[in-house]
Amino acid sequence: MKPPAIAAALALALWLALVPRAAAAQDEGGAEVRAGELRIIHLWSVDPDAFLAQWNQPDPPTLPITTRTARNRPIQQFIVYGGCQRDFAGQCHLSAVVTVTAPDGSPYGDPIAFDALPLSPPVAQGFGLAPNSIGLVIEDGEQLGDYTVQLDVTDEIAGVTASQTSVLEIVEAD
Repeated sequence: MKPPAIAAALALALWLALVPRAAAAQDEGGAEVRAGELRIIHLWSVDPDAFLAQWNQPDPPTLPITTRTARNRPIQQFIVYGGCQRDFAGQCHLSAVVTVTAPDGSPYGDPIAFDALPLSPPVAQGFGLAPNSIGLVIEDGEQLGDYTVQLDVTDEIAGVTASQTSVLEIVEAD
C-alpha cells in the first residue's frame, strides 16, 4: 500500500492528466503554475467537506470542483502545492495574497494576505493541500457575474512567487 501523501499526489496527477484541455482553458484554476520549483494549483468547491473527504481517499479522488456558485452560497478556495524549498530545519513556508475584482472591474474589498502553509514539513513527494485559504460569499445587493480572483503564493524560503487567476461565475440563487 502506498503512503497517503504519495497516493494523493498520484491521484491528483492522474486527475490533472484526465482534465480536458478545453475545461482547463475555461477554468484557469485547474492548471498547474510554476515559479522556480514551486508548483501551485488553485481550485474551488461549493462542497468543501466532500473535497477534503475525496482528497484524503487512497484511490484517485473525484474532487468536487467548480468555479460557479449562486448568490448567498459559499465557495471555498483550495491551494494545492508542491516543490516548496526547505529551510535549514527542513520546513517550508508559503504565504498567499488573494485579490478579488468585482464584475464591474472594481476591487472587491482589500487584498487578503495569510500564511497558506505556516512553517511546517513539506509533503514527501508530489502535491500537498495547504491548510489555509479563503472562502467567498456574494450576498444580497452585491453584483452578479464574473469575479476575478488573483492568487499569489510566495515560497518564503526560496523567494519566488507563483501567480494564478481564477474567474468565479456568481449567478442568482434559485
